[in-house]
Amino acid sequence: MAKIKNKHVVIGLGKTGLSCVRFLKRLDCEVAVIDTRTEPPGRQELAQEFPTVQLYCGELEQFDLSKAQELVVSPGIAISTPAIAKAIAAGVPCSGDVELFAKSVDAPVIAVTGSNGKSTVVSIIGKALEALGYNVCVAGNIGLPVLDALSTALDVDVWVLELSSFQLETTHSLRAKIAVNLNVTEDHMDRYDSLEDYAMAKQRIFEGCEAAVYWLCDHRTKPIQAVPTLLPFGGDTQAHGRFYVDDSGTETCVMDGTKAVLTDAELHVRGAHNLLNVAACLAVIAEFSGDRYSDALPAIKAFPGLPHRCQWVADVDGVAWFNDSKGTNVGSSVAAIRGLAENIKGRLFLLAGGEGKDADFQPLATAIEEKVDQVVVFGRDAQEIADAVAGAKPVEKMENMKAAVEWIKGRAKVGDVVLFSPACASFDQFKNYEDRGHQFMTAVRG
Repeated sequence: MAKIKNKHVVIGLGKTGLSCVRFLKRLDCEVAVIDTRTEPPGRQELAQEFPTVQLYCGELEQFDLSKAQELVVSPGIAISTPAIAKAIAAGVPCSGDVELFAKSVDAPVIAVTGSNGKSTVVSIIGKALEALGYNVCVAGNIGLPVLDALSTALDVDVWVLELSSFQLETTHSLRAKIAVNLNVTEDHMDRYDSLEDYAMAKQRIFEGCEAAVYWLCDHRTKPIQAVPTLLPFGGDTQAHGRFYVDDSGTETCVMDGTKAVLTDAELHVRGAHNLLNVAACLAVIAEFSGDRYSDALPAIKAFPGLPHRCQWVADVDGVAWFNDSKGTNVGSSVAAIRGLAENIKGRLFLLAGGEGKDADFQPLATAIEEKVDQVVVFGRDAQEIADAVAGAKPVEKMENMKAAVEWIKGRAKVGDVVLFSPACASFDQFKNYEDRGHQFMTAVRG
């Protein structure tokens, strides 16, 4: 206890924890770091950059955190962890990296959360606002820690942040100019007590915001508190927000009221879910810049999509392979299946599996029954997926992803499409979803 008394204690190292240490040391704070892992990522960087900052490894329960000056908790660690909860009950302030950022930034913030589509939406918004002449910094859960961005980005006109429910748990002072909640589907059920509990964590994004963008078709995305400006998107031709998707004609279009803004054929990103993502982006851009949004349409049309997100990998012997390794939950994979299945002439193979996070795979089974011809599963929770799908479509269980790719290669024919959308986290067999996606692409191209 003496070693952490009156110090700012960063709990969880890694990329985010290291960014917190850098930020706190720039403020001349006394800092200590605790990580439950014996060899946490970032250990060498910490030792090189801050040799006087002590790193303690071990279970949190062995530390008395109640005398710390502040806890700065990394997103991967729940604040309900007993040692942290005890310190909070004793009056110790508890923050995360986004909270430290929010207290330190002056430029307006556009904040985006949602179970699926966050990275695509913040990336499109960033490109669109750049096309309108703003100096934009895109950061947060997308990969660049907000505090590292804060220390390196200069003269930022607007921050565009991707925020997870984990990050929002420790955020109190954000006050976004525009806050966005794209959708809420079951995810992280190993951390939250229920879907409603998870949805409430995402509601924190709206606290103190000036305008709220939410999906008209998902009541869990609508702010439960008073917000000055409500901007729903989506819906159908009968009931809709300003920007929505109309698929009633020969072309599927993103609409601004009664006016077609762009068609699916004009976008590089594929799938009906991405048209809805664009509708959300336009709601944000129109609110931020006024009706100048039309000047940003060329940048939106040119957006190529993100790596590991329904990313075309290769055509091998007439078979198209797509990498959706960022499909880490059921809702994301369902959207990918439905979006990709629209224009397939042959069969659709789905490769899925990994660490299921206690999810309900029944919605995935429904999408498979409607759209998929053959399912191949692997990883820790492969049997759970196989059990959910049983009877809907043929299922083959493999030991690992590479074996699954080889099995599919031996059976897919000209015109078939293979979608790798795991519906699971990657940590049972891979470092992260990027590592998983790269290994999938290597196996396909090999």
